[in-house]
Amino acid sequence: MDIFKIAVIGICGVVLSSMVKGYKPEMAIYIVISTVLLLFGYILYHLTAVFDLFSGVYGQIRYGKAFFPVVVKVLVVGYIADFTAQLCRDAGEGAIAGKVELAGKVMIFYLAVPIMMSLLEIVTKLLPS
Repeated sequence: MDIFKIAVIGICGVVLSSMVKGYKPEMAIYIVISTVLLLFGYILYHLTAVFDLFSGVYGQIRYGKAFFPVVVKVLVVGYIADFTAQLCRDAGEGAIAGKVELAGKVMIFYLAVPIMMSLLEIVTKLLPS
């Protein structure tokens, strides 16, 4: 199972970082970042199957095709912003993590504007004038 590989990579990164932290604390953050990037690459590799599934679903949708890519983009922005903020917090940079999260929320709001406009248009058509 893939989760065991992920767990082993994570545990090895933690152990190695803890060992190095005693001798060279400034190098420990590079080990943490390397471990995180390795895990992220592993996850991205497995996400290709999810995107293949999404493309199959997208081909079968008749209504709302314009919204599907927006929803996928919102999910991607949310995950990347959260991942980056957690990495910043691990590095001891809480202020940067907060700004990354804020930027992610603003991007999600920006991406959601077309959907909100379409919903408002539908509501105004349904209401009597």
